[in-house]
Amino acid sequence: MTAVDRLGAWVLGGVRTAYLLMGFLYLSAKMLWVGRRQGAREVLRQVLLQVYFTGVRGVVPVAALAMVIGALAIAHGFAVVGPLAGGEELGRLVILVVLFEVGPLLTAGVVIVRSVTAIAAELGVMRVQREIEALEAMGISPILHLVTSRLAGGLAALLALNVVFAGVAVATGLAAAAWLPAGVPEEVLNAVLWALTPERLLMLAGKVAVGGLGVLVIGCYHGMEVADSPTEVPVAVSRAALRALVFLVVWHAGVSLWGLASGGDGWGRLL
Repeated sequence: MTAVDRLGAWVLGGVRTAYLLMGFLYLSAKMLWVGRRQGAREVLRQVLLQVYFTGVRGVVPVAALAMVIGALAIAHGFAVVGPLAGGEELGRLVILVVLFEVGPLLTAGVVIVRSVTAIAAELGVMRVQREIEALEAMGISPILHLVTSRLAGGLAALLALNVVFAGVAVATGLAAAAWLPAGVPEEVLNAVLWALTPERLLMLAGKVAVGGLGVLVIGCYHGMEVADSPTEVPVAVSRAALRALVFLVVWHAGVSLWGLASGGDGWGRLL
């Protein structure tokens, strides 16, 4: 019975946390309209700052990962399926594995390590130092200026980083394919161009957007959850990073499995 009680408490705690996160996200989105006249220029500045810290400063690690993954995908893919199926199937494999699965996971992982933890720490410190209470005393919405702006800027940066990852990975993969037998690079390029249709790109953008928004909401929520003790800040940071990573993996795995199970119209049969 003790094990059952613990399992039930864990499930109820997860449901409660999900409910609170959904409410937090709703409040953040609502403030876009309710607080539209509360310092729009300052909100835009915060959005651009978040784009800079998350996107611009995250280009180098994301591009480095994309180069490694793109080259390895071509090399190992050709060693496994290339001699049997040819360059076209190799190109489809690269698109499916690198751009639709590995790329979004690695890019969001970089955002978790660099930005989600930083957001949780920054908001937590502001809570401890009573800066958020000061904003409320001045009639300024802390949700709008501190949370909504970070969600918008972080999400825009994450989408841009996925574009960078895809471009660098494909370019590196094609460069690596140039060392393969004649005709293979052209077949790989044709498969890549055939796979990148508007429908597939739209589905990929939706997968990335929901996953990215989820990890950013988790970071903001745990930062704002800090009370008045400095010792709560590292706890909030570690909790935000762990839960964001778990959510990210579960979300991407769930979408992929749903695609495989749903037949021809699903994610797994796009190619």
